[in-house]
Amino acid sequence: MYSTILFIGLFIILICFLLIIIILIQNPKKGLFYQSFMDKNFRLFGIKRTNNLLEKITWILSIFIFFLTLFFNYILKHNS
Repeated sequence: MYSTILFIGLFIILICFLLIIIILIQNPKKGLFYQSFMDKNFRLFGIKRTNNLLEKITWILSIFIFFLTLFFNYILKHNS
């Protein structure tokens, strides 16, 4: 049971880091991650489609973190 708790906890942390990276890529004002990422990887999609894709990924990851956190809390309560 502890391995399941550890796995879910690490998975939540991994998704949080992915969400941070996606949010940093979306901010075109700073230009640090946005310019280098957009020029190399998303040249074929176009800016508008890329922004829509990144926004959808942000929402999906946020909802996924929400439900994983609820599930993690449920497992912790039933484990103790």
